[in-house]
Amino acid sequence: MSKLSGVTAAERPPPLSRVAYLRIQQAIRDGALGQDVLYSENELAQSLGMSRTPVREALIALAREGLVEISSQRGFRLRRLSAAQRQEIFDLRLLLEPFSVRKLAETAGEEDVRRLRELVDAQAKLTGEEERSDFLALDEDFHLLIPDLLGLERTRDTMASLRGAMWLMGFEALALPRRHAAVIEEHRAVVDAIAAGDPDAAAEAIHRHIANTWAAVLSPDVQD
Repeated sequence: MSKLSGVTAAERPPPLSRVAYLRIQQAIRDGALGQDVLYSENELAQSLGMSRTPVREALIALAREGLVEISSQRGFRLRRLSAAQRQEIFDLRLLLEPFSVRKLAETAGEEDVRRLRELVDAQAKLTGEEERSDFLALDEDFHLLIPDLLGLERTRDTMASLRGAMWLMGFEALALPRRHAAVIEEHRAVVDAIAAGDPDAAAEAIHRHIANTWAAVLSPDVQD
């Protein structure tokens, strides 16, 4: 039987568990869920407009990633990270991200650089407090695009899990005006080094950016 030309398969919507996962993940990133609060799975399911089953599946996935702890009483709370766990997250970022940008600086083409610059330019336009969520989403897109461009799937997945854990540190505070301009400048330095084909400068730029982020997380006015 011949294939029908011009007929494309209909796109299937993502399963409800995936939808629930992404919405809960965003709520954690945006600070909509607080530390040390026991949330009801039933109430969350009602808020999301779906049954408990996909919500439960989403929470199990988030628990595996170390973002939430599931209670035996059909509830969940955000996981609280110890000082050692926080340090480990940044130590791992300092290993993985310089490795990635170094490799990209050796191989990046014009299209790779264009895509990175587009993300930084879009992030630079978001200056208002009400745009904090979009700022953080673009920040994540920027960091994860680098391993994506290299086809480093395991590296990308590990980096994604580390960034998820950063949200538990009050990472949303890094989008405040006092940090906004510095983040953009640091991102541009990374892209400039990649565009110049300078692996050492790229690795140094991303290392400096991560170190500055760690210092911001540790600053006294950043709350968990």
